[in-house]
Amino acid sequence: MVFLYISLTFVTGYLVFVISQSIYKGSVLMKKLKESEVSYRDLAEKYEAVVSNIREIIFQLDQDGKILYVNNSWEKITGFEVQESLGKYILEFLKEGEVRGINSQIHAKLLNGEFYFITKDLKTKIVEFSMLPLFDKKGKMYGYAGSINDITERKQQELLIKAGKQYVESLNWKLEKRIKEEVTKNREKDHILIQHSRLAAMGEMIASIGHQWRQPLNSLSLLIQDVSEALEFGEIDDQYIDRFTKESMIQIKHMSRTINDFRKFYKPNKEKSPFSVGNSIEDALSIFSSSLKNHAIAVEFVYRGQQMAYGFPNEYSQVVLNILTNARDAFIQKDVKDRKMIIKIVEKGEYTTAEFTDNAGGIEPALLNKVFEPYFTTRNHGTGLGLYMTKMILENMNGSVSVDNIGDGARFCISVPKKTAAIKPELISV
Repeated sequence: MVFLYISLTFVTGYLVFVISQSIYKGSVLMKKLKESEVSYRDLAEKYEAVVSNIREIIFQLDQDGKILYVNNSWEKITGFEVQESLGKYILEFLKEGEVRGINSQIHAKLLNGEFYFITKDLKTKIVEFSMLPLFDKKGKMYGYAGSINDITERKQQELLIKAGKQYVESLNWKLEKRIKEEVTKNREKDHILIQHSRLAAMGEMIASIGHQWRQPLNSLSLLIQDVSEALEFGEIDDQYIDRFTKESMIQIKHMSRTINDFRKFYKPNKEKSPFSVGNSIEDALSIFSSSLKNHAIAVEFVYRGQQMAYGFPNEYSQVVLNILTNARDAFIQKDVKDRKMIIKIVEKGEYTTAEFTDNAGGIEPALLNKVFEPYFTTRNHGTGLGLYMTKMILENMNGSVSVDNIGDGARFCISVPKKTAAIKPELISV
């Protein structure tokens, strides 16, 4: 009996210990469970706060497309309250006419795209849908989840940018058209200027021919007058006729040569070619020599070697003639007594430059930048085309012209590319 009592006591004690341990573990588990519930509740509240304050609409639909959940952004974007929207079809809020196309995508269990959304105050917003189907553990679809982003402002900005781009393109097109029209007008203007320049050059040429012919004509006049006197005194014989013929032909050939020189001088070059700068200046001086002598203009031109340039030799001589004509007119206009001009050829880098320095009093500083403009002239009967055409001709040869005052006169510098600089070595024939 004693043994039985001890056994019962031991079993009772053990059961009490086991029960007490179970109660203790249960209390610990209950505590942890309560802590988990609190933690879960806090996490759910934080998640809800985050989702509710997301700028985009977060939604969940059932498998028929009815709204089960939307966050607070739904009301901000659509104007509809959350509670009044629950249970409604999401398609009810889309613009009529788009639903038919969207249904097919919903049945395909995937929707991504841009659509027009109708707000509570009947305004239209452009929204971007992103929706995916939801599946349970058994693989059965039970609804959809996704987001809606209001892109109305972005789309409006894109439309503004597109409209601005179209406006700029239209403006550019109009500007290009205007530029083409202006270029055409300028070309027509240039043609007129060139024609006027040719007429002015022709007048200068005729005047120069007149100067060149004056002496031979005087000689022919004396020879013809002498025939009458020789006939009166009986001096006409074979020897007289022979001398008369030879002297007359000399003068006539001189006049014919003058015509040929002028014709060659004014004949334009069609293609660029190497030419001697010194020779072209000499050609212009020979044509203009009678005018220089007639107005007592002393020209000093000393050059050594053959500075070869690349361009249009006849046009270059025309440029030189324009510079000489401008200097002559300045001497006459300012009534300079001791008239001098010095011509030098210098080489500067890849260019050959001819400097024409006179003592005609120079140019007013305020007018230095205008002398090469068309129709600008300080002479009463000037055309204002000579120096402008000089600039155009040189630029057509990739050259340039400049002017400055130096000493008691002006200095014109005309530059053209050297032959070696203008022609690539591989193109020069050996």
